[in-house]
Amino acid sequence: MNKKNVWVVMIMALGLTACGQDGKKFTLDQKLDAIVKQISAETPDQPINDEMKKRIREQLAQQEALADAARKEGMDKQDDVKVLAAIGAEQALASKYLEAQMATFKPSDEELKKIYNEQVSKGQEYHLRHILVDDEAKAREIIAKLKAGEKFETLAKSSKDTASAVKGGDLGWMPLDAWVPEFKDAAAKLQANQITDTPVKTQFGYHVIQLVEAPRAPQNVPAFEAVKPQVLEMAKRDHLKQLQDSFKK
Repeated sequence: MNKKNVWVVMIMALGLTACGQDGKKFTLDQKLDAIVKQISAETPDQPINDEMKKRIREQLAQQEALADAARKEGMDKQDDVKVLAAIGAEQALASKYLEAQMATFKPSDEELKKIYNEQVSKGQEYHLRHILVDDEAKAREIIAKLKAGEKFETLAKSSKDTASAVKGGDLGWMPLDAWVPEFKDAAAKLQANQITDTPVKTQFGYHVIQLVEAPRAPQNVPAFEAVKPQVLEMAKRDHLKQLQDSFKK
């Protein structure tokens, strides 16, 4: 189910009925226009075509017929139905409020550049190498040998990670997020040419990790202007989340 269909189902499920709370009856065209406007506001980059409108209208007509049948049975007087209708009204109001608030959100280029720079800094690359073994005692033995002066490349030949073992344990340049959390956290604490003092346990076994040289800025980062639209969308998502979170209390 694509995003448009999800919105249609959500709006319809939350109590969009043939009448408003003031008893005013709305036509199918009015309800269709309201839904199309809402979906367009949420997904402006995905235009709604005539076929989609036709499907929405058919769903609305079917729902209206079912709602009329329910009224004839007196179901509109039931408390649980009234609650669902109230939820639907609140959802519509909340959506409109957020839409209005977001319409006023116009971050400056300086604000967007700050977000861009933060994201670039998160992509900082680390040149690591490691030796992976099954046994903690074996990993401690390797650490002791390294501190005694034995070469990392020689000891790495015993690593379970055969792909890096043939390269002396070298993992190349990668951002820390490329690694599992335990490995990432341990590597982030290292200084250039330093090895972990204790084995690092992950789902793969026990690692002895070395930071080969100082971290560097990520390579081939696109210029700010090239990704400005994506940064703006990121800023909008963050602002919307902050706005929503501000009402949690």
